[in-house]
Amino acid sequence: MKKFLSLVLALVMTMSLVTVSAGAKDFSDDDSITYQEAVDVISEIGVVDGYTGGDFKPTDVLTRGAAAKIICNLILGPTTASALSASSAPFKDVPVSNTFAGYITYCAQEKIINGYPDGTFRPTGTLTGNAFMKMLLGALGYDSAVESYTGPNWSVAVIKQAAGIGLDDGNDEFVGSKAVTREEAALYAFNMLQATMVEYDAKTSVDINGATVTIAGDKAKEIENTSRTDGYIDDDNKMQFAERYFTDLRLTTDTTDDFGRPANTWRFKGVEVGTFAKTADATYTADVKLGQIYSDLGMSDKDEAAPVFVDGVEASESAKVSKGNDLKVSELKFTNSPVAKCNVGNGTLVEAYLDEDTNDVTIVAINTYVAEVNKVVAKTNSKDAYITLSELAAENGATSGLRANDEFETTGFENDQIVLFTYANNEIQSVKAAESAEGTLTRKVSGKSINLGETKYDFSKMYSVDGGESSLGIDSEYVVYLDANGYAIYVEETEYNIADYAYLRALQGSSVAFASDKAALITYDGKMKTVDTKEDYTNDFAGYGSELQIGDPKSEIVLVKETSKGEYRLKDLDTKNPSIAKAEDSFELRNGVARINLTNKGVTNASDAKQGTDYIYADSKTVFVVGTYDSGARENWKNATYRAYTGINNAPTIVDDNDSSPATNAIGMSYYCRNNGVATIVYLSVDEADYKVTGGNNDVIFFAFESGSKKIEDSDNEYYTYNAVVDGKIVEGVKVDASVKINNRTSNGSFSSNVVFTGADYDDGVITGLDKLGNSGTVTGINKVNNENVVLGYGNGSESTYVVADDAKIFFIDDDGTITEGAVSNIRRSDEDVVTYVLEDGQISYLFIQQYFEDNDQSSSGGRQELTSITGVTYSAPNLTLTLNGTNAGQNYKVTLKMIVAGVTTELGTYTVTGATGATSTTAVLSVGTLASIAASGGIYMVSCGGQNATFTA
Repeated sequence: MKKFLSLVLALVMTMSLVTVSAGAKDFSDDDSITYQEAVDVISEIGVVDGYTGGDFKPTDVLTRGAAAKIICNLILGPTTASALSASSAPFKDVPVSNTFAGYITYCAQEKIINGYPDGTFRPTGTLTGNAFMKMLLGALGYDSAVESYTGPNWSVAVIKQAAGIGLDDGNDEFVGSKAVTREEAALYAFNMLQATMVEYDAKTSVDINGATVTIAGDKAKEIENTSRTDGYIDDDNKMQFAERYFTDLRLTTDTTDDFGRPANTWRFKGVEVGTFAKTADATYTADVKLGQIYSDLGMSDKDEAAPVFVDGVEASESAKVSKGNDLKVSELKFTNSPVAKCNVGNGTLVEAYLDEDTNDVTIVAINTYVAEVNKVVAKTNSKDAYITLSELAAENGATSGLRANDEFETTGFENDQIVLFTYANNEIQSVKAAESAEGTLTRKVSGKSINLGETKYDFSKMYSVDGGESSLGIDSEYVVYLDANGYAIYVEETEYNIADYAYLRALQGSSVAFASDKAALITYDGKMKTVDTKEDYTNDFAGYGSELQIGDPKSEIVLVKETSKGEYRLKDLDTKNPSIAKAEDSFELRNGVARINLTNKGVTNASDAKQGTDYIYADSKTVFVVGTYDSGARENWKNATYRAYTGINNAPTIVDDNDSSPATNAIGMSYYCRNNGVATIVYLSVDEADYKVTGGNNDVIFFAFESGSKKIEDSDNEYYTYNAVVDGKIVEGVKVDASVKINNRTSNGSFSSNVVFTGADYDDGVITGLDKLGNSGTVTGINKVNNENVVLGYGNGSESTYVVADDAKIFFIDDDGTITEGAVSNIRRSDEDVVTYVLEDGQISYLFIQQYFEDNDQSSSGGRQELTSITGVTYSAPNLTLTLNGTNAGQNYKVTLKMIVAGVTTELGTYTVTGATGATSTTAVLSVGTLASIAASGGIYMVSCGGQNATFTA
């Protein structure tokens, strides 16, 4: 029993407090774990668990109290151990109320652990590496007395033995006097699982002059394993610790990981825990000569045909690892047809593995790529949190193979964040936030390096520059993102200013007729602007002899910079002008959908975004400048009206008009991508006779027309003011230009009814443009079914029942246009109130109720009286019994009986109830006949009176 307990103690001391397991390789702080293989395996077999928050806390230290709990869990089982308690304090610093008191009491009684001479236990005390190694050696069978693990120099003997059998493998910075962290404990216990157990031929303890002396016949010898478990860890006829105590654990050592590295694969109870690369024998972070690898591996004989893997793909040419070979890994052929060399250089992790038994060498190269986080998706009940990436184009044209729909399960990243990633076997293998530095560009060497201030940054093999390396300007401010080895992998301007971008409409060179060089622009915010240019650009931009329509093959989006003299410099950008066919379904831009399809094929996915063969992506920073005209109204692209939108979630939806005839005019499109595949700015020219333009900007703006002022004129504007609701907040005095543009059409800003819009454009605080809001409408009449459902169109011949969203906004407007916010419970029944509503996903997200109080069903000489509730509704054919609360004596109340099935409301009859004398509640029995049973089909009956409702089933 004592031997078993010593084994248990050594094993369980590998961790701190056990809580709910987070599962192998599924800790929220995986990125902070250094010894991933050890933690994954040890946690999977139940030796180490994570915390309830899902983290592992790798740097937390072991404590004595937590160890006692773990011992009890292993010996007694969690259920029995959890019932342990202490009737008295086991040590003076462990009161019975201590979390670990019961566990410590049990372990002390069983002589598993001891206290200190001063009578304390120190439950929060830590364990040193020396003490921990001593426990592990004891678990493997080493005898403390025989091996001299006692006395003043015990730690020397312990560390010598532990290092000799590899218990500290993987931690080159082991210091025995320091406290052990949780992940270090996992590493040492992991190494112990693979270590061989020992035993002694004979040993005897005798008492000599009052001192106990152990006499051993032989030193420790390795235990043979002739059982079926031999080979579970190592096929060597010896008993590894796991082959005796964890017989469900299997290790396969002749596998490879996705990068092609020699690896270990662990399985527990038949389920794979993971595949983990072995430690390389030589490692480099740049290109390397084959002769250097030969030397660093300490080889004495060459390998003529060492396989080479780059990002998991084997190169067509093997490497000759031999003495003095000056050929570099990057000079080896990666493919024969077409001929391509291995993509290896600065920032490439090159690892070399030597099999000492066969003298075979394996060379593995892993590139680090740079990307922008394209999407962040939170965890759901059915799927873990994940991100998608948009790779930033390397200057050398190399790509990782990343696909748009590749997902990587992780948390802690933000949209548009710059990250480093590795890629192999068609999967993202790792993602890490990129470190960065800022400064003034003082020097650049094309393809080699840049200097920010006095600091030089060599380029990574896969470096990318926003706008292309040629755009880098001396004395400009830049941010440089660095890979893990300090190489510059991505460079962008510190202050990216979208206001510097414009579409070039036309150019004019100075001549006898024209006094200066000029450029006609459409700015990033949709304004027409003509500027004087620093020089004559007509020769620099071919095709600009006349005004060019957006999307013309020669069209240019330019970078515009103003000089100190008030002139403007133009710089051409890599403008794309896709040819979009006139046929139906040739283009599709949808609000909130990142993918913009340029050549649809009519296959629709779940999000109603058709998948085309030619497409680009937009994100939260993409600016859309949309010019619309109507050829049916004798307009053309030259007199289009322009609106600007920032972000795909604010962009309009632009699709064909769904008629059977092809488009008369193709959409004109010019765009520029600072980053590969993600549009920075998009210019569109759209004929509304052929394409439907809706939405844009997800804001909701409601105007109460009764609050409208008379036209106000000042030195700058003519406008009206209104009480309004802007994005769910009540705002008074909102200014609307007297010639506001609604859906790009000039309109009188004096509204004649309550209206709701989206996509407001502001100019100096005055709204100058609005878009009509889809999924909205206005009806007369409303009734509340309950706090989750309302009937719109009540009492007017066309009633529809809607679900009210949990976060819906409800507003009431009086005769003067004063707006107040309320709740569904405040809604009364009325066939006169005018209701403006907004739907989102089929549910009501906004209700704006214009209330009228002339007549609402109940009346008396004492004036209108609101009921407070309807209760006590019961039905027993043919009678319906109910109680009206809040009644006035003698006042008549109209009670309406309705049936609601599948959202359709049918009125069954109206009954009059007179308020009881001397009471504020009136109970009535109404003869309603026989009511059908409709509960099986989801139907209900409802009674309504005085703005109150109650439901029941027959």
